[in-house]
Amino acid sequence: MRLGLICLLILGVVAVPSFAEETYAEKLGWPEGSRVIFFHSDDLGMHHDANVGTIRSIEEGVVTSASTMMPCSWVPMWAEWMRENPDFDNGVHLTLTSEWKNYRWAPVAGAENVPSLVDPDGYLWRSVAEVVQYGDPDHVEMEIRAQIAKARRMGLPVTHLDSHMGTLFASPEFLARYVKVGIEEQIPIMMMGGHMEYLTSENPERAALAPMLREVAQQVWDAGLPLLDDLQTDPTGAARDVEDKRADIIKRLREMRPGVTMLIVHCTDPSPVFSKISGSGPNRLSDTEVMSDPEIRKVIEEEGLILTTWRELHERRKALQN
Repeated sequence: MRLGLICLLILGVVAVPSFAEETYAEKLGWPEGSRVIFFHSDDLGMHHDANVGTIRSIEEGVVTSASTMMPCSWVPMWAEWMRENPDFDNGVHLTLTSEWKNYRWAPVAGAENVPSLVDPDGYLWRSVAEVVQYGDPDHVEMEIRAQIAKARRMGLPVTHLDSHMGTLFASPEFLARYVKVGIEEQIPIMMMGGHMEYLTSENPERAALAPMLREVAQQVWDAGLPLLDDLQTDPTGAARDVEDKRADIIKRLREMRPGVTMLIVHCTDPSPVFSKISGSGPNRLSDTEVMSDPEIRKVIEEEGLILTTWRELHERRKALQN
């Protein structure tokens, strides 16, 4: 499989043919035609500013789920907030890259235990391509388990697993380990098995991967874990002002197809220091502003969209087995 095709599914957008099958929202007990959504903020613990922006988007806005980068420095601050809000969703944002120029992190398992995952300086590789080129699947699984274990040691709930930069979707071997750990631990994993409207494209190579993902997704469902119908991210990755991003989100909400949809944002309240790490601060601030905007909640109510969490998805899936 050509490197990065699955990653392109994670990052790409456009439409696919309509499917008449029962959605996962319906399979999980919501009425026919229900449009169920959760807004998910990535990169908790990566930086103080990511924690602040996400907390604001939770307390003032519509973010209902988040995930934590366990190798990073500001996890303790987020863990403290979680101790005061133990019912909030917290996943492990499984992190196998350390992509910034002057701000780096090492594997939780220790560089000496997962040598194929680190660069000559002992940090995680900067790019997905390097992880795929050098990474040993056994080391990938070891690091996945180490990050989960660290979260639990810190008292963080582990409501789900997902993948930083889509790295675990960039290799069939990595994907298999991700699925294996999720099933063995009975932790829901970010996996798509429905219409995947925003995860496929008119590009035949990308569209050809949808059946493979659905096959993997069926294994996950049969193992008692919930699934998504669709996953949405920012299609451009480029900085956009608040008005532009608000209009885009509102358009998506009004056009959203039935099923369970996860919409990923990167809420951050960037301080001057953040610009020393990444130039993405303005775009991340726009996520914070839009997720905290009362207009978004108003549109959710007007459209009859149902806000959910990974916790609820898991509870509904377990109820089907009783």
